[in-house]
Amino acid sequence: MTQCPESNSAERHCYGVILHHRAEWWLVEFPERDPDPIKAWALTGQLTPAMADWFRADTGNNAAKAEVPALNPDSRCWSGEFSIRPSPDAVDRFDIDAHPWGSEAGELETRLARAMIESTLFPIPPGFLSVFTGLPDDDRPVLAIRLSGYICSTFEVLTARYMPVYRPRSPWRDISGEAVGDSGSDILGWAPARDWIRPA
Repeated sequence: MTQCPESNSAERHCYGVILHHRAEWWLVEFPERDPDPIKAWALTGQLTPAMADWFRADTGNNAAKAEVPALNPDSRCWSGEFSIRPSPDAVDRFDIDAHPWGSEAGELETRLARAMIESTLFPIPPGFLSVFTGLPDDDRPVLAIRLSGYICSTFEVLTARYMPVYRPRSPWRDISGEAVGDSGSDILGWAPARDWIRPA
């Protein structure tokens, strides 16, 4: 399908991944034929009245809850086509208005969707480039940031390398070559560090 362009229309139709993350439901939009997400939409977790009516008629269950989990009860993360509308009850949140089809999201899609949500909740600080804006050209060390696992700070900084040829599905590696994700969350941003990180 083609990417839904930005417009003033109340409804937005796009391909994406529905994900339950940080106790909230999200729709992370992906453009056609591009592995990188472009936006995370915060959801109310509800269906629009029209969608709820259609869903109950389609399932034959008039008592079905008008909630996102009812669309795929066995999963908290799946991909598909969706239409969303601004919620009349919650500012900056959206209700699901259509869901023509869906399937289980892949591992890479899920990881990127989660990183897009984190980047939305915690904007990348000045001096760092978002991984969704650009990536290092080579496998030389850079300063990378990810969410901290401790409450004393939002981000933690580490020296890392981006190595897509070496590990296409897990390209961010620490200095020892281990996957960054093995020791914490995914990399959200980076900055060049050639002036002071040099080989011995």
